[in-house]
Amino acid sequence: MQNISEIDWIICISYLLVVVGLGFYFSKQQANNDDYFFGGRHMHWLPVGLSLFAATFSSNSFVGLPAEAAFGNYHQLLAIFFIPFVVVPITCIWFVPFYKSLGFISLYEYLERRFARPVRLMASLIFMVYLAGWMGTMLLAVTRILNVVLETESTSQTLATIAGVGLLATLYTSAGGVKAVIWTDTIQAFALCGGMLFLLFLIIDNIDGGLATYIDVATSADKFQMFRTDGGFAERNFFSACAYGFFVYLGAQLASYGAYQRYITVESVWDVRRSLILKGVFTLFSCTLFFLVGTALYVYFQQTNFGTFDSYSTGSSKDQLLPHFVVHYAGGYGMTGMILAGLFAAAMSSMDTGINSMTATLVTDWLNGRELGIRFNRIVTAVFGVIATSTAGALALIDSPVFDLLLSISGATLGLLLAVLMLGMFVPRANTIGVVCGLAAGLAVFAVIRVWIPNLEQEGLNELGVFAGLKSNTWWDGMLTTIPAIAMGIIVSYLTPPPAETKLQGLLLLRWWKT
Repeated sequence: MQNISEIDWIICISYLLVVVGLGFYFSKQQANNDDYFFGGRHMHWLPVGLSLFAATFSSNSFVGLPAEAAFGNYHQLLAIFFIPFVVVPITCIWFVPFYKSLGFISLYEYLERRFARPVRLMASLIFMVYLAGWMGTMLLAVTRILNVVLETESTSQTLATIAGVGLLATLYTSAGGVKAVIWTDTIQAFALCGGMLFLLFLIIDNIDGGLATYIDVATSADKFQMFRTDGGFAERNFFSACAYGFFVYLGAQLASYGAYQRYITVESVWDVRRSLILKGVFTLFSCTLFFLVGTALYVYFQQTNFGTFDSYSTGSSKDQLLPHFVVHYAGGYGMTGMILAGLFAAAMSSMDTGINSMTATLVTDWLNGRELGIRFNRIVTAVFGVIATSTAGALALIDSPVFDLLLSISGATLGLLLAVLMLGMFVPRANTIGVVCGLAAGLAVFAVIRVWIPNLEQEGLNELGVFAGLKSNTWWDGMLTTIPAIAMGIIVSYLTPPPAETKLQGLLLLRWWKT
């Protein structure tokens, strides 16, 4: 821990005290479920928008995006650009007015009205599985940075630190509810971006030749490439980036309980739209910043120590390139403290969002929104926080970049949720049997590409031809889960009796929009 100076500790601890203080401040402003889970439904759109951003891009982005730029190119940034340029406009124009008109306290209440209660509970369960995996990957990213900062590979020490971060997030979330989540996410958004902006200028300043050399070397190495169309399913190219950007991020924005929960916290459709536009703007600039930092790291290490760069080029070690630079080449600026504060900010913004949404979906979907008291809500939140922290501890031993893990989890879960909602909103003939069969089909395809194909011997992979490339590219998971689920849902629904008219009234988006 000799790399952590006094100023580093001051920066980091001061930040943590502010976050915990906010949680206890908002603990005094809660009287019922509406206050605890939805902030009384009159929050300002600005912090809600920043919370939407911070919850989407967190500790895995903190290490995963710079690593992707350093060792690859900008195709993943192209996928992220789908958020401000495709996903946010679609959500704002068509879905936000529809969602606000429903007046439901849970997005999955729609599925009970449109289909049946078991569909609602299945959706809630799928969402909780997604959250558990999502929060686990966030804390996994924390582990990889701490291994470098603390100069330890000790499993016990690393897990103890994960437990500390996870339980601290659980503490202020269980105390302060969604208001604490949103306001701490607001601070965390600025901590995340501020630290990376400082780091970008620092790295470029240390490159021999400065900005001009940075651009020349990166261009020569094709680092800014994001429109390559060659290669098959194994390649991260224009096509796989579009599949990932559209299906995963659209699913996160339309089918996630957590996103819908934010929509309820503000009063009007226009407030939701402003929040989403703010998220899009922050996503556009901050994620571009993350990639520029990764490219700067590439150029810097080409000049100074290519051996170090090469040693971090495989498996989970890719996620440690950025913290390695901060610890060994950025001393004397309080940068380690800023990175730790940003890291804790990122991790806790994921943890607080996840455990609050887990509790909210349990209370609203499984317990029908019954008022069981703030104390009950806090206890359940704390339990989910412990579960999420334990999951992260188990994932800490996996040797894979965090974004690969996250995309696989997101593709399977959010893809299924997106398929069910699209069937309900756009296909009048869709019925409960069709939806259940669609879910089964989506899960079956996911099992094939993530369980069966990866375990094939080389001979079996050769027989699959171009499809063997799916083994190593999780960018296709969202599309290959969503489309089969929708297709099977439509086929089975047309082969079985149509739903009653009462299951359609006011619940079809196209019919609603035309009126």
